[in-house]
Amino acid sequence: MIRMIKSAAKFVIAMFVMTIVCTVVWDAFVYGRLYYCSDPLWDYLHPGDWVHSIDGHPIAVVSHVVAGPTNGLDTDTIKEGWSITRLWHLWYCFVAVSVAVSFLLAWIRWTPKRIYEDTHAASPD
Repeated sequence: MIRMIKSAAKFVIAMFVMTIVCTVVWDAFVYGRLYYCSDPLWDYLHPGDWVHSIDGHPIAVVSHVVAGPTNGLDTDTIKEGWSITRLWHLWYCFVAVSVAVSFLLAWIRWTPKRIYEDTHAASPD
């Protein structure tokens, strides 16, 4: 029972850390390269709200995404060959890797086993 509680606690901790890692990786390698949203806020944590039409302007499909308000467009952009569905698939992959890594970390020992010395052993005087 204790082992199960410890494993569950380690899973929660690992999942929290993996969520932070995935958020950083998503912001560094996905946002601004595969799509640009005019109002981003930790896009990994808000799935599905990646690109949307603004004031009736459709989502622009571009060959090279330029992040920031200097993109010259009044709408969100997405890279050619990508779609909201493909972004969802990528997001699901991030979540699957997070869960797999968290399960792995939950089952391995985080601290080394203690080696108890026999204090009652006869010592040469």
